[in-house]
Amino acid sequence: MKTGLKQRGRANFNLLADLAAWSGRELQASAERTLDKQLESRTLPEGARERLRLGYELLGNSRSFAWDRFYTRVIAERQYVAALEAYQDGEAEIRAEYEANADKGGVLELNPDVEIPDYWTTEFHLTPGGWDGHEHMGFMIHDYVYDLIFATGGIGAIKPGDHFSDLRYVAAVEGNRDHYDNILELGVGTGRYALALQRAYPNAKIHGVDLGASELLHAKLIAARSGFEWNLRQAQAEATGYDADTFDLTSAFILFHEIPAPAAKAVVQEAFRVTKPGGEFLVADVAPYSEHENLFRSVVLDWETENRNEPFWRGALLTDRRALLESAGFVDVQEYSVGTANYPWITKGVKPAA
Repeated sequence: MKTGLKQRGRANFNLLADLAAWSGRELQASAERTLDKQLESRTLPEGARERLRLGYELLGNSRSFAWDRFYTRVIAERQYVAALEAYQDGEAEIRAEYEANADKGGVLELNPDVEIPDYWTTEFHLTPGGWDGHEHMGFMIHDYVYDLIFATGGIGAIKPGDHFSDLRYVAAVEGNRDHYDNILELGVGTGRYALALQRAYPNAKIHGVDLGASELLHAKLIAARSGFEWNLRQAQAEATGYDADTFDLTSAFILFHEIPAPAAKAVVQEAFRVTKPGGEFLVADVAPYSEHENLFRSVVLDWETENRNEPFWRGALLTDRRALLESAGFVDVQEYSVGTANYPWITKGVKPAA
């Protein structure tokens, strides 16, 4: 049972999760059939942008697509309202859990003077105030929105029936080795992927950096709940503050579609710097448009850019991540899918041995 969750919250989250799953399963399937039928007599343009424009044009008269997108936007707006209401209903219990675990979960270094890049002010996913819009936004995102709504699928890159936690684990086990001593997660957020990394490599020491104080506070609680001890630090993924050649695995899960292209390049360069010679950099994110199963899937994902406050989504899905890693110095770079609908999409490389 989720800490502090009362009947009002359960009812709200059940409704939103069921609506997302139904819309993703039924309405998207109907719209996809409509688009596929129209494409039978057409030749797709070569460029990704041109294909997307055609997809939007052909779906313009689809009622199923219009209603699915309407429900997706309503759910995106309502989920954080529901999370705030649920938090208010259970605030005493939630605060008590944080206090009871204050000395557990490892070490957290908060830095009120950390340099905040412009992109961090984005209200990602329509989150009011952004990831630090509330002192316990991390709790609301992790325990309520992601675990109770996103878990059913039908939202963003998560197909109906897919479970978000499972997707993190299938990405985490894609390291080249069975054991790592020190792992760094860039953009650790609330610790969902860090937990998957810890379970995949139980003897590894987990380190994580993020800009969000509320996310890091909740990541520490996630570690405490599972009996783990992590080293968490408030810092940019572009400038972690760690010494060079420190980690034998550096990783990032769904970070790159949340940052602009210049930041992505800087993050990869920082990953190369802090990774040990012979160590690996493992990225799991949404697949590039060129790798999606069909045009409909690309349009559904691209829609997020303008309509669910994912301003860097399109740029990230048009970026050649393999080239990004290779330009930073990584070798033996591989790209492939480990999930349904090519999500998560893995890009990984090795830092040359000294």
